[in-house]
Amino acid sequence: MSFKILLVDFDNTLFNTDPCVEQAALELWGQKLTGEQVRKEKRPGKSAIYSLAYTKYHYLAEPNVDLIEYLKLRIKQGDKVFVLTARHCSVRSYVDFSLLSHGLIVNGVICRTDDEMKMKDEEWKAQIISIFKGDVEVYDDKEENLRFFYESKLPVKLFLVKNRVITPYLNNSNFTS
Repeated sequence: MSFKILLVDFDNTLFNTDPCVEQAALELWGQKLTGEQVRKEKRPGKSAIYSLAYTKYHYLAEPNVDLIEYLKLRIKQGDKVFVLTARHCSVRSYVDFSLLSHGLIVNGVICRTDDEMKMKDEEWKAQIISIFKGDVEVYDDKEENLRFFYESKLPVKLFLVKNRVITPYLNNSNFTS
């Protein structure tokens, strides 16, 4: 029986974590900012926002129920699902809790070490994606990440996940590794 490998981003793909980030920004910076505004900020202490968001406010994360149910179906069909999070491994338990609380049991959760935190998110993800061989699908909410994977000629199928809608992105499945 052949299977596919699905690599699924956690933040704002599988779970909308912007409410967590927004609440943390309000607490630490005293400003009501959107998750996107926080991501664009270039100020010291930004990592503290994410640490607080993913620990104290993790319960505010909104599940992408449609994607979760889709992944459960794919797992029943024999496919292997791995969740990628650009977060540090120190907050892995919160990712695990979110997945388990929605009945999603995956083959693995891949997070970043101290050294890997120095890498850009898309570069780290591309490095992880390149480890997997076979029929690989990648699901992400950031079009710039998908474009980076495409331009890196990773031999994978790409899917953009926006507002619970899964759309095939540019396809590199013709590339050989």
